[in-house]
Amino acid sequence: MMSHFSKIAVKFKDQSCLVEALQRFGFFPMLHDKPVNLYGYRGDKRAQMAHVVVPRNQISSMSNDLGFFWNGTEYECLISEYDQETGLAQAGKGLGANFLPKLQEQYVNLYLPKLCTLIGGEVVATATKGSVTTVRVSLTTQTRR
Repeated sequence: MMSHFSKIAVKFKDQSCLVEALQRFGFFPMLHDKPVNLYGYRGDKRAQMAHVVVPRNQISSMSNDLGFFWNGTEYECLISEYDQETGLAQAGKGLGANFLPKLQEQYVNLYLPKLCTLIGGEVVATATKGSVTTVRVSLTTQTRR
């Protein structure tokens, strides 16, 4: 039975932060200028395409590729049902139900400081409660005369 791929509503907008977040789980994603087909656990080519791909052999012996498709605004996560249900969120052990929330958390921890720096501020504190992360930011104020 083939595993079905789902699109997950996660807003990943920065490729370098996404890649670094994936690396924190022990994955080494492949980057493509043009989207490539994802592959199932048997090596079968799937219709889904992605620009950032974690090859299935990095995830587990029964996994499908994990992909992120750039739609012009953000990366859409393409993950199989099997990989959402099975695993321990680390290389060689599969992804599992906790993977996407953990990936989002790592991504936010990388992206927010970068974003704050771009607007001339810095992250002062972060606190996560359930699925909500609250971030305190300090912005430098300028006095105009």
